Amino acid sequence: MTTASPGTPGRRVTAHLVMPGASSVPGARVLFGQDPADVVRRHVGLAPDTPLRPLDVLTELSHAPDGTSLHIDRVVFAEAGAEAAWPSVGGGGLVPSPADLADEETVPEGGPPRLRRFASYGIVTDPDGRVLLSLIADGFPAAGTWHLPGGGVDAGEDVRSALRREVVEETGQDGRIGDLITVSSHRRERSGGHDIYAVWVFFRVLVPDPGPARVLEENGSTADCGWFTLEEVAGLRLSTTARQGMAHLLGDA
Repeated sequence: MTTASPGTPGRRVTAHLVMPGASSVPGARVLFGQDPADVVRRHVGLAPDTPLRPLDVLTELSHAPDGTSLHIDRVVFAEAGAEAAWPSVGGGGLVPSPADLADEETVPEGGPPRLRRFASYGIVTDPDGRVLLSLIADGFPAAGTWHLPGGGVDAGEDVRSALRREVVEETGQDGRIGDLITVSSHRRERSGGHDIYAVWVFFRVLVPDPGPARVLEENGSTADCGWFTLEEVAGLRLSTTARQGMAHLLGDA
């Protein structure tokens, strides 16, 4: 894990589960390399293949007992049939508490430097069912592939605010953030020796009044952007992230 610079909140991820008949939302810390859904299944004693539905992601800005700032991304799942209970049980505070999350993880000695990333991506559509995609620029991972708008959540930033900002920067569109669709995680080594672990969250995004797609960011990771029909998307070279998002979009079609 990278060490936070002075004034920068330490980053934490937790996973929580809404269960049938429950009056609270148990949860556990997601350590480097762990899958959030697997973490919460183990925490409450569910079978590894128990289906869970992602419900929400909450961003909490808090402080550890020593005064250190903490940025906590809390991923909330539900067991089948328990989804409706979330609004009533989610207001009482989620555990683990910031005090439980105060300590940094222990990094193995001699191992490669660790980088942790929490990213928010949008499955962005317009009223006609077109899909908004961005083209990854040269010099960035998966360059030349079409990607979902979105990216990393900055320290102190809410996941929905981050996604809205990224959609504007990458495509010039003003989107309404909708439901959380899915959550995934992956771990890989990048050339240069970094051990990288990322949690990705995917939201539905509607652009009610679409305009011509245009890249607003300068010298960023986006080379181009555009609106595509589903038939046109089938002929594009997609990033891994975009393939995941499109699978969910087509599954709902």
